[in-house]
Amino acid sequence: MGGAIGGLCGILGLIEPEAAGGGFNLIPIAAAGNYSVGLLLFIFIARVLTTLLCFSSGAPGGIFAPMLALGTLLGTAFGMAAAACFPQYHLEAGTFAIAGMGALLAASVRAPLTGIVLVLEMTDNYQLILPMIITCLGATLLAQFMGGKPLYSTILARTLAKQDAEQAAKSQRSAAGENT
Repeated sequence: MGGAIGGLCGILGLIEPEAAGGGFNLIPIAAAGNYSVGLLLFIFIARVLTTLLCFSSGAPGGIFAPMLALGTLLGTAFGMAAAACFPQYHLEAGTFAIAGMGALLAASVRAPLTGIVLVLEMTDNYQLILPMIITCLGATLLAQFMGGKPLYSTILARTLAKQDAEQAAKSQRSAAGENT
């Protein structure tokens, strides 16, 4: 099954190279507004699917960089749409990209201060502290209200449950070996 998922992700990477990989190369390109809203949303959906497929298949790789890339894509798409709807405000999509990056990270791990500090340090743009506070706190509160669990807590619980199951199976095998 893992090989088939890897093959599908590889084919998607050939069709749309931005959908593959960790996403660090995609972040500055997307934040600069080099894509249309439609393409940003397509890449966002493709990256969500590939991230879920790869992570659930047990393939090696992280989720931190893809999470930052997803936040950037969604923030940029929202910023470009808002700028088109409200041209009188002279909105910059890059600001929304950075805020989206922090918001998705903060909501996923339920750590708004981590999202704020990490993204501000990565971008070295401390003028965005107020938008970052608003988006990171808002996204975290919304995620908490919706009832989901923090990402890393869920991963830890699954890892511990898997280790417990392996330990129980190992002790059953050794008990069965002693009885024969």
